[in-house]
This record gives sequence, C-alpha cells and structure tokens, in this order.
Amino acid sequence: METISVLLVEDDPMVQQINASFIERVDGFKIVGIAKNGDEALEKIAELRPQLVILDLYMPGKSGLDTLKIIRNQDLDIDVIAVTAANDRETVLKVIRLGALDYVFKPFHFERIQKALLRYRQYYNQRKSEKLSQKVFDYAMNMEISHHVKNETKEIFPKGIQSFTLQQISDCIREIKSGISAEDIGNKIGMSRVTVRRYLEYLEGIGKVKSNMIYGTIGRPTKLFSWLDEQNEQKV
Repeated sequence: METISVLLVEDDPMVQQINASFIERVDGFKIVGIAKNGDEALEKIAELRPQLVILDLYMPGKSGLDTLKIIRNQDLDIDVIAVTAANDRETVLKVIRLGALDYVFKPFHFERIQKALLRYRQYYNQRKSEKLSQKVFDYAMNMEISHHVKNETKEIFPKGIQSFTLQQISDCIREIKSGISAEDIGNKIGMSRVTVRRYLEYLEGIGKVKSNMIYGTIGRPTKLFSWLDEQNEQKV
C-alpha cells in the first residue's frame, strides 16, 4: 500500500500534537511536515509536495480559506481536507466549492478523522489509473454523495435542528465523560447558550443524553449533560 504524505496546517501546538497522533494512527498516512499558518503552509507545499493537506481555517496571518484559494489558483496537484471549528454556512460552502474533499468539525473524535482519511485513501487509489472508465470515475467522485443520501434519509430532524450542529454538540458531550454544561459546550464550538440548550433538549428527549444538577456552595446549581450508553452508542 502506497503511503500518502500529509502536511498538517494548525496553529495551536496542543491541537497539532493531537491531530498528528490521530493521523499517524491510520495505516497508509505519514505526516511529512507541520505548518502553523498559511504562509508557512504554502512554503512547505512547494518544498515537500505532499499529496494531502489537513487544513485549519482560523489561523494568524493568512487564513486557511485564503491558503486554499491560492492552492486552487496555482492549480497545485494537492488534495485538502478541512479540520476546523468554523461552522457558519457561508464558510463551509466556500471551502467545499474550493474543492475540499471533506470537512471535519472541531472538536472531533478519532473515528471521524479516521473515516475522512480512509475515504480519501479509497478515492486516491481509485483515481490513480492513467485512464478512467465512467464506472471508476463515478465511484471515486460520488461515493460520499451516496453515503450522505443514505444517511440523511434515516432521520428527519425537527425544525431548528441541523445535523452537523447536532453532531458537534454530541461529540462535545461524548468527549467529557464526567458531564458538560450548555455554557461550556457553547464556548467550545462558538455557539450561543440558547441554541445549545435547544439541541440538548432534543438529545435528552430522544434518550441520547442525561442531565444532572450539580449543587455548589455558592451560586446557582449547574446542569451537566452526559452521553448515555457510551459502550454501545450510535452516532447521531
């Protein structure tokens, strides 16, 4: 199996370390460089010629979005997966339109980045042929579309509940085994407490999470949310 070279672009040293450990846990991927901003990423792309860039969007100096635009304007033979906390609709659509093959929302679990990388490896292997048949091309380009179509038909969410936001909040709750408050979730993903509470009420209503009141010596009690049945969970 050919090893796919990866450039990791992330400004936070702790997140760099976590992401790097996740990526190198997946067979067939090797990090050949790490960049902490867009300018450094472009320099390392020119120097190292990686096959895949794992790109954060919020960085000092040149943003990840601007970096992606330059990669595309220069017609570089490089694929990009966005791994970022940016969750507004406009940014997500811009990144996808600029050719990112996947969009992983922070915070995330290892299984989500593993899924993105395994899917990318399958796509990468399919397109290596010198001549592509219609069948191979359609498979390589559309396998994720069919995946989304199948999954989106499984559940229709009520008005005001978006699937990717629900996934972000669910991942936050799973991450903190001891429980997490609506305020802390909002701070982690950049969302208002009112919005987070709406999603928490939905998750509690369908039996995915439970809540407990924690009473301190001073001030109001805090409601903490934790994921139910962690061993046999099915991701929303």
